[in-house]
Amino acid sequence: MMDLAALKLKVHQKCSYLALTKIENLKSELMVLQEASNQDIKSSAGDKYETGRSMIVLEKEKLVAQLLEAYKLKKALDLIDLSKSINKVRLGALVKESNNLYYFSANFGVLDIADIKVFALSTLSPIGQAMLGKTKDRCFEFRGKTHNIQAIV
Repeated sequence: MMDLAALKLKVHQKCSYLALTKIENLKSELMVLQEASNQDIKSSAGDKYETGRSMIVLEKEKLVAQLLEAYKLKKALDLIDLSKSINKVRLGALVKESNNLYYFSANFGVLDIADIKVFALSTLSPIGQAMLGKTKDRCFEFRGKTHNIQAIV
């Protein structure tokens, strides 16, 4: 198994990459919608035009909201100082417990790093809340089971 500090760096890099990819994809979708909106203006008449335009506006609003969330996610990742040593579960901690590895950053779900499964989650997630503030060799309860924190980096 890879050194936990090296694994943490790789997981963080993957999360940053995913956040940037999401931002770029949403920007592209917004550009496509803007182009569709511009085309619609040139070649439309009557109620059909208004309906199409309303749908484009709603879709744009949805994409802008998703884009703002993606920027918040990226900003949260950028605030994590990877050079700081961590001894309790908090934002930026990679935690090894009896069965799993968790990286507390943002909700990216299961990431596969060199055949190692790591759950990238927010500290606001249910398991994040159960572990928050705990230190190495401490136990926590989650879904009726007791888990032991074996390492934190």
